[in-house]
Amino acid sequence: MQLTTREARRVIDKICDDRKDCDHHVRGFVVVDGKRLFPVHCSFGNKDIPEVVVHRFRKSLHLMVEEFSVLASCTMTKEEYVTIIVPRVADK
Repeated sequence: MQLTTREARRVIDKICDDRKDCDHHVRGFVVVDGKRLFPVHCSFGNKDIPEVVVHRFRKSLHLMVEEFSVLASCTMTKEEYVTIIVPRVADK
């Protein structure tokens, strides 16, 4: 799947409540019920992200390929995302 840093930041803006701007990347935490579950980050800029990095970004979000495609196309809401990942994160 092809993804740009701009699209990755849009995903982070949608799902991360606690967001931090650093010098080299944008970092956010997925927060559910006031608890930080895991961090997510991507680089600044507006360039294409290499496919291997997109794969790691998707895995850091705890999503399957099809679910990530829906999230990246902005048709998935944060509530839908949370209902998908909470059982997966609770198992770990």
